[in-house]
Amino acid sequence: MGTVILVEIDVVSPAGAASTLRFSDRAIRPFPPGDPDRAGVVWDDRLAEAPTFRRALFGDLESLSPALGAGSMTLLNGDAYLDAYQGYAFNEIRVWRWTEGTAFAAADLVLKGLCVLPAFDSRSSQAARVRLDLYDYRAELELAVQPSLYSGGNNGTTILYEGSADGLKGRVKPLAFGDLTAAHLPPIQVNAGNYVFQLHEALISGAEAIFDGGAAAGYADQGDKSSVFFDANTPSAASYFMDLTRGLMKINGAPVKGLTFGCKGDATGSYVETAGPIAARILAHAGVPGGRIGSSVAALSSTAVVGVFSADTARAGELVAWTVRGALTAVLPDRLGVYQAVTFAAPKVTADVGVAADQVLNLEADDTAPAPIGEIRVGWGRIWTTFGNGELKDSVRNTATAERLAAEYRWAVDTEATVKGRFPRAWRTLTVETALRVEADAIALAASLKALFGLRGDGKPRRLWRVTISLLDGLTAQLGETVALSYPAKAINDNFVLIAEEPLRPRRDQAIWTLWG
Repeated sequence: MGTVILVEIDVVSPAGAASTLRFSDRAIRPFPPGDPDRAGVVWDDRLAEAPTFRRALFGDLESLSPALGAGSMTLLNGDAYLDAYQGYAFNEIRVWRWTEGTAFAAADLVLKGLCVLPAFDSRSSQAARVRLDLYDYRAELELAVQPSLYSGGNNGTTILYEGSADGLKGRVKPLAFGDLTAAHLPPIQVNAGNYVFQLHEALISGAEAIFDGGAAAGYADQGDKSSVFFDANTPSAASYFMDLTRGLMKINGAPVKGLTFGCKGDATGSYVETAGPIAARILAHAGVPGGRIGSSVAALSSTAVVGVFSADTARAGELVAWTVRGALTAVLPDRLGVYQAVTFAAPKVTADVGVAADQVLNLEADDTAPAPIGEIRVGWGRIWTTFGNGELKDSVRNTATAERLAAEYRWAVDTEATVKGRFPRAWRTLTVETALRVEADAIALAASLKALFGLRGDGKPRRLWRVTISLLDGLTAQLGETVALSYPAKAINDNFVLIAEEPLRPRRDQAIWTLWG
């Protein structure tokens, strides 16, 4: 019995009719009528070869930036059969490795992801083909995290908080999560006539702060008011009140310089201020269905306080990655398309899976491994409005506060003297910007990065290896798990972290693992 690659693609016609296309990489019989999952289903042998695909924890180990899983697939179209699907929307794709003669339920799901509009090859010089680019579900996070825009509908009579047609119209509404009490959020004035500002598009926890020229503004807090009271009344002089339900603040008083704000953010359901729960809320806000947000995201064990704010067209994927970076974590969809939180750490003492020398089909060093780190810089305590000296009140001008307000981040810095001494011209600086709000957490992260990217216990720099294995050996591992690799010919007998995988490469029964450690 041989291995067959099976592919399903959900498509929608220009008229809105949904259907599923099914392809295989060799001719097979339809599934039998008794198969409980694909009874009688026919597969069209149009796959030119097994799809190529790569998933990774990070796109760049040097910055811990996210990576979009991507690949491609080619379909044969010499008979022009697929031409009928030009103009169709190609949506979810599912790829399996299946052993001929077994039930469909026994097939190994390799990928559940997304594909884009196919490219039809119409050249007469060769047999026609159709190419499709494939992506894991992180492709859905390439869109702006906030689709809600201000309408600009304030008309001077009806009290609205949508800005004016010549002002906020078309601008995204703010999102605030976690502890932003000292974040100097920009003033988003949603009703100029009533001096109303918005800190978040929905319910916030409170703990609001108002700054004027970098110093406390001194307005008296008159509390949280109902929406009806908020709309109809004005605070006392030099005072303000809130409508926490709508994330709104109304002020009675003119600033000396310029206003900025702080608050504790989103409290829909409850207030949260750690990376996992906030990342889960961002995914949900970006439109990811709850069933595809794994419990590991909200349950991320990091207790470090973070603060996340967005009032522009930031992409959801970038915001999630920035949120969890301080927890040394990647959030990415698994092979089933469900987002999971994977904490990045040094290889464990006890491996999750072992690869023996006779299971290695090919081994090569990956020279993209980053150089040893001699200095680590962790950005924390971000502020969203910075100030020149002339923009500050006299009470903070030329003070330590002024120095702080001139820069977007504060920095926790750690050094690795051993690396600097041994590699005086080869060490690098690792700079990581995070959503962390507390210096102690940033210092702890710098120490973790130092241990992670410094020298190994034997004094050698960590390396990357690309290992080709046979899937017929039954070797399986998830990204982030520890792999014990034994390969005496290269003097390798150590544990490594699986940071990337390329299933079905270079052949349908093989895979390439990228190991780091």
